[in-house]
Amino acid sequence: MLLVKLFFTFMKIGAFTFGSGYAMLALAEEEVVEVHQWLSAEEFADAVSLSEMTPGPIMINLATFVGTKLKGTFGAIIASLGLIIPPIIALIIITRLYIDYKDNQIVDKIFKGLKPAVIGLIITVVIKLGRSTFVEVKSVLITIMTIISILIGLHPILAVVGAGTLGIIIF
Repeated sequence: MLLVKLFFTFMKIGAFTFGSGYAMLALAEEEVVEVHQWLSAEEFADAVSLSEMTPGPIMINLATFVGTKLKGTFGAIIASLGLIIPPIIALIIITRLYIDYKDNQIVDKIFKGLKPAVIGLIITVVIKLGRSTFVEVKSVLITIMTIISILIGLHPILAVVGAGTLGIIIF
């Protein structure tokens, strides 16, 4: 029963979120933490951090993490499949329609409306993750240092390694 719930939960996340994996995080947080209570808010923030640092798309990594925590390797496979099936089907359909209607003004207006919505979803996730992460000044300082280092051109991998090293030193 849990495997079925896991599959359909991640299928819903994959089906009803548009944009990047970051945009999916808002719905994932609601489903995983609030609705099903599979992870606490702190565990979710940790899982997102791990998912960001490991190779691959963040949402696949997150689905794999949640599935593994709940039902081992098979749970990871089920959660990941649930997540990717809707976008694969949607991508096939949308690509076909986009090829046929890419010059249509209504399609152009739809995309102009979706872009800010995706940004809004990403900002929502940042705020929610910030609430559970910024419990002390040290975390805020690491965040600010990471943002500045990336904006001035430091490679993101080096910024993550630096943040981890700072975590070891100051926590």
